[in-house]
Amino acid sequence: MKLKFNIPAAFIIFFVLYMLLIGVRPLYSPDEARYVEIPREMIADHDFVTPRLNGARYFEKPVMGYWLIAGAVRVFGENAFAGRFMPALSTGLAALIVLFLAMKMTGKKEIGLYAAGVYLLMPLVFIVGTSCTLDAMFSLFVTATIAAFYCAVEGYVAKKRLNCVLWLLATGAAAGCAFLTKGFLAFALPVMAVLPWMVWEKRWKAIFTLPWLPFVVALAVIAPWGILIHRAQPDFWRYFVMEEHFARFFGGAEAEHPHGSFYFFVTLLWGAAEWFLLAPAIGYGIVKIDTTGEKRSWFRFLLCWFAGPFLFLSASSGKLPTYILPCFPALSIMISAALFRYFEERPDGKCKLFNVPVLVFTVAGAIAGAAALVAVHYVLPKYFDIRVYNKNETWKIFILFNALVLSLLALFAAFSEKKPSRKLSYFLSAVVPVFVASYFTLPQAINDARSMDAFLEECRDEITPDTIIIAHGSNLHAICLAYHRNDLYVIFPGELTYGLTCKEAEEKDKIRNQGVTRVQELLDRNPDRKVVMIFPADRYYSHSTRFSVPFPPALAIKKSIPDDPEDKKANGQVLVRFR
Repeated sequence: MKLKFNIPAAFIIFFVLYMLLIGVRPLYSPDEARYVEIPREMIADHDFVTPRLNGARYFEKPVMGYWLIAGAVRVFGENAFAGRFMPALSTGLAALIVLFLAMKMTGKKEIGLYAAGVYLLMPLVFIVGTSCTLDAMFSLFVTATIAAFYCAVEGYVAKKRLNCVLWLLATGAAAGCAFLTKGFLAFALPVMAVLPWMVWEKRWKAIFTLPWLPFVVALAVIAPWGILIHRAQPDFWRYFVMEEHFARFFGGAEAEHPHGSFYFFVTLLWGAAEWFLLAPAIGYGIVKIDTTGEKRSWFRFLLCWFAGPFLFLSASSGKLPTYILPCFPALSIMISAALFRYFEERPDGKCKLFNVPVLVFTVAGAIAGAAALVAVHYVLPKYFDIRVYNKNETWKIFILFNALVLSLLALFAAFSEKKPSRKLSYFLSAVVPVFVASYFTLPQAINDARSMDAFLEECRDEITPDTIIIAHGSNLHAICLAYHRNDLYVIFPGELTYGLTCKEAEEKDKIRNQGVTRVQELLDRNPDRKVVMIFPADRYYSHSTRFSVPFPPALAIKKSIPDDPEDKKANGQVLVRFR
């Protein structure tokens, strides 16, 4: 089967989905604001060795991701587009690796092109790739590490010494960059992917000889910053190893983000959602791919690449959906290869394992989508007094309707088309309208709850360089970013607890140890300065009932959501002026 894939069209889809629209949505707190604020403080302090947040040491991650985002901020400014530019670009580069690796493995350009499209249009990949976090960049470096090592082994088997050495150097460089982005998973995930494959292939000599050069190169990449951070912050490596790795992996119920063993299986279901519709055809294609013999080693490699890291991460105590992103490049190539193999087995054009699930989902999607839109627009507001969208947001329902229609038309075209190449292309494009619509159709209530940009801009007149600002551990990132401050008083510091309790913070008096739990004491110590508190609304209104020390009486209160109740069910943020 020959697929004439439209490369310019594929580039336009990537540009629109991952570049053109990434600045439409405001930065969300705390994650996205955090990963822009830390690079901003690096630039402002001219310190690119020690990550800091609100002036306090922040040792949860190394520096590579911060460096990359700092570069984008220097070029594009402090905005949502700059914050998301490097994750989006990293996703595109990872897709290129998928493309070229699939072509090398299968010898077919069409499978590589389609595999890259599969990767870019998976929901988890899209969400992570258009969010300002470190996961997309880390996944790029891990993907490069695993792919380069596979190429090195191929060169080793073919006795092409120079090729093998060059690919091993690339493996080490990529692994070093991955470590500088997120830590020791940069070594663990490639080992979990590659070692089972090499055992399966019985490449015993290669197991003990090939990894040394990449390891040395990785150490050479890591060493300059590793030495500098040790000299500047001697406690970094203890905290990073013990708290950010051992405690998270072996912490059990006490670990951060604890979830059960099957958490990632559920994540996989929605993270690769539309491709599970084609599970019958994909399964058939996988069975028909012969995994025996030297020429089929690549498929065994993909199986190990996906399963090894996936099972390893499933054993961890702490889990987030983004952790399994490095498994998705292998999954994308397997899906593409399996679908092409399925259609090769169906030269007569009878593709029931493809057509029937697509038709069933098209009909079910039309019914469920129409019912959901009617419920959102009419039933919920009228009978349950629940408004997903405000009256001035009805245009978002119109966008959702059009996205639904376009997606259903693409699915129906995939069902009715006879040529396999076009069937696959139509199915691939079915999610594009949904992804585009997602930029514009999030309810304003979600933006109000997750983003502080608009509210902090409204409050700018209240803030002068001399104003004392009291913040909560969950919103200080956005406040520091908006007002270019790194001297906030913090109540309930959360992730900043370590940084706020170190001697450096106390000696320089840049951050007050543990924040100020008694606001009145702060007012008494600073009788001539303006004092404001920017706090989550529910935490502010429920504070007096939850704790024995109430806040002092407020002179004025400004809400980000004006009609919010003044109780623990309130949403959004409040600015409280005490003086």
